[in-house]
Amino acid sequence: MISLRRTLAVAVSTFLIAGLVLPAHADPDAVAQAKADLERIQQQSSAIDQEIIEASERAAQGRTKLSEVTVDLEQQESMVAQMSTDLGEIAIVQLQSGGFDITAQLLTSDSESSFLSGLATIQNEANRSNAALQLLQVAQAEVDTLRAEADRTNVTLQADLEAKEELALEFEAKEAEAEAVHDRLSAQERERLRQIEIQRQREQEEADRLARVAAEQVRIAAEQAAALEADTASESSDGSDRPSGPSNTAPVEKPATSTAGNSSRAQSAISAATSKVGSSYVWGTSGPSTFDCSGLMSYAYAQVGISLPRSSRAQFSMGTNVAKSDLQPGDLVFYYSPVSHVAMYIGDGKIVDAANPRSGVRITSVNSMPYSGARRVG
Repeated sequence: MISLRRTLAVAVSTFLIAGLVLPAHADPDAVAQAKADLERIQQQSSAIDQEIIEASERAAQGRTKLSEVTVDLEQQESMVAQMSTDLGEIAIVQLQSGGFDITAQLLTSDSESSFLSGLATIQNEANRSNAALQLLQVAQAEVDTLRAEADRTNVTLQADLEAKEELALEFEAKEAEAEAVHDRLSAQERERLRQIEIQRQREQEEADRLARVAAEQVRIAAEQAAALEADTASESSDGSDRPSGPSNTAPVEKPATSTAGNSSRAQSAISAATSKVGSSYVWGTSGPSTFDCSGLMSYAYAQVGISLPRSSRAQFSMGTNVAKSDLQPGDLVFYYSPVSHVAMYIGDGKIVDAANPRSGVRITSVNSMPYSGARRVG
């Protein structure tokens, strides 16, 4: 009896002690709301990030254009100044000749030939002056055009710079909002949120697997139908009396095609991207130590001599379209609609991407975000 009581006492004590550290119940409503909020914020942040990149690109192009226009303007202004000086010298020649008025020299000429020669000289100088004046007017008009272009370029540049600054503040506000969502969750609710996301990804992976199986079955059925049709046509042409029905001959295997998955350049790009796992996410950067999503893709493929645009939206127009069931390592994978995030498929249902300031460069599931499409550039 004493032994039994001791056993019960130990059990009750253990239960009470465990009860002190049992995790608090995760509020399902709070978890569901946090999940919805974080998904919304992530999509909005990705869209803002791409707008920042595009504004930065426009600003960079504007600076280059302004620099080029400024050089052209300075050269044109210098040319106009020289033409003005030359035109002034022509006018002096027209008015003076050896200290005497040209007209007076003509009136006092002692022969008709001298008079005609002088008259021809005046006409030549007048023609030269008029031609020079016309050239000066054209050159001055070009100066005015270049000045106007420089002004317009500068206005656009300043607008893009201001837009970039405003978008940066908006991006930071979204990240602060995401932090606030995390902060309001208990540790148990955060864990529940993580488990929900894991389960969602597993369900999506299973759906993808079933889709691949169905696609393969369709392909096999199509090949068998084609083989049967070929056999039927052959029987009709040679008059043989072979029984009809599905051929027992195995389908001819299609020759392997070149894909990003067996491309050495694609594998090298994967190595470049995965080597940056753990690096910080900073919008508008493309390495070598900090990245945004499209910056990481640009950096990785630049290492193998492939130039990609800087925004995910522009990268979505590169290469060839790839079905999700045909993804190969090295393919670019895009998320959200409209597209605002890009990652690189590395095989086994995984991607590498520069996610956000909280996660940095990471490896995660291809189904971690709403899938939009894929392109092959390797």
